[in-house]
Amino acid sequence: MTEPRTRSRSEERKAARARKKRIRVNWMRMSCALLVLFALIFAGLLFWPISATEEPEIIEEPEVIEPIHLSLRCAGDIMCHKPQLNAAYDSASQSYKFDEDYKYVAPYIQEADLALANVETTFRGDGNYKGYPIFNAPESLASAIKNAGFDVAFTSNNHMIDTGMAGVQNTIDVLRKYGLTTVGSRHEGENRSAIVDVNGVKVGIVAYTYESPIVNGYRTINGNYIPKGGNDLINSFRSDSRLAYAIDEDRAAIASEIQWCRNNGAQIVVTYFHWGIEYQRKQSDSEIKMAQFAADAGADIIFASHPHLLQGIDKFEIQVKYPEPEPEPEPEIVEEPKDPFVIRLRKLFGLIKEPEPEPEPEPEPKPEYWTKVVPVFYSMGNFISNQRIETLSDYTANARYTEQGMLACVDLDYNPETLEISNVVIKCIPTWVEKYNKNGKTTYYIIPLAGDFENNPELNASGHVNRAKNARQDVIDLVGAEYVY
Repeated sequence: MTEPRTRSRSEERKAARARKKRIRVNWMRMSCALLVLFALIFAGLLFWPISATEEPEIIEEPEVIEPIHLSLRCAGDIMCHKPQLNAAYDSASQSYKFDEDYKYVAPYIQEADLALANVETTFRGDGNYKGYPIFNAPESLASAIKNAGFDVAFTSNNHMIDTGMAGVQNTIDVLRKYGLTTVGSRHEGENRSAIVDVNGVKVGIVAYTYESPIVNGYRTINGNYIPKGGNDLINSFRSDSRLAYAIDEDRAAIASEIQWCRNNGAQIVVTYFHWGIEYQRKQSDSEIKMAQFAADAGADIIFASHPHLLQGIDKFEIQVKYPEPEPEPEPEIVEEPKDPFVIRLRKLFGLIKEPEPEPEPEPEPKPEYWTKVVPVFYSMGNFISNQRIETLSDYTANARYTEQGMLACVDLDYNPETLEISNVVIKCIPTWVEKYNKNGKTTYYIIPLAGDFENNPELNASGHVNRAKNARQDVIDLVGAEYVY
């Protein structure tokens, strides 16, 4: 057996060098492979297509607040003379029935969002029913007024204290009993004016009547003394000329009521005035002056009556400042999310360029003011009464015009955001009071002179078609065709 050969020292050194060389070669190969792999990964990060995963930006459209449409109708003097009482009396039931009077005009009243009228009588409630000069009507008249479609009853007129302050107070109760809002008189502790909700819009209503001259130190209405404390419960004004233009102190009180409505949430304010000279067919300078004052004080619509005749229709234009915009809330600071590493890397090497910020458009200047159109009906005449050519021809040359009235019509749009009133349409529906003997009994009807009124059965039965046609033409000649339906 031979001994194993031992390597020499030189051979061992040679073998060690060979091992080191192999190790270096392997490391170089591995490093190259890693470098190539890194280069591929880096190239992928830079150039590999990225699928679009960003969600589309959702742009919220600003909420558009639509204007609210309102339709208002207002009637002049609803009177109850003695012949009307007699005609309304039903002997079979021993009661008074007035609903037939409004049979033909009721649809025009009921189509309104808010219908108002001057109720020129009292409801004392004592059964002692009377006509001129001391008006006192049965409460069934209040029921008929409500059934016709009216929502608001003005109680401020020159006959409001015909039956004393007890009559004033009971009149309020009777009208309210049948669902009518009353304005012009009040109970102790109540507000002088009213605010009603109409289609979501709060409408303030202010109503005042003129006073007659002071007698023996007492303020009066229609010559009747206003008792002590009475002025606190009725809305009346002293006038310095021609029964229309209020004295400074009372103008300030009226302006204060208009402002009270605003302060208590009213978005639209309607005013009613009982003013002017009886049987005068043209508005006086004092009426114009008082109407301008009311418009300047903030009234949006002005209705009026008392002369028992129609007078003109007009409008004022008032510059109103838009409300100050509410301050924008402080923007919430939200940290923007960082771009993914790949995006940041590509931006670093200039492969993705930041978009140039688009300049923000200059905001369009908004107007500071808008123009408010304030309709004015100087006198809406008699809505129903016994006044007519047969009863007043010896008293006034204008007797036939007392048969004529109107349903004053205002349509508008209200924007609750800008408080702007727009698209104001001012019209009237002429009316004529029919009175004739039907089946052995006197009857009254308010005939709307619109549509095919010439075929109205009452006009044809009475033979009064031409009188009604002439009445319509009188209204057109007075107020202008542009204001007549």
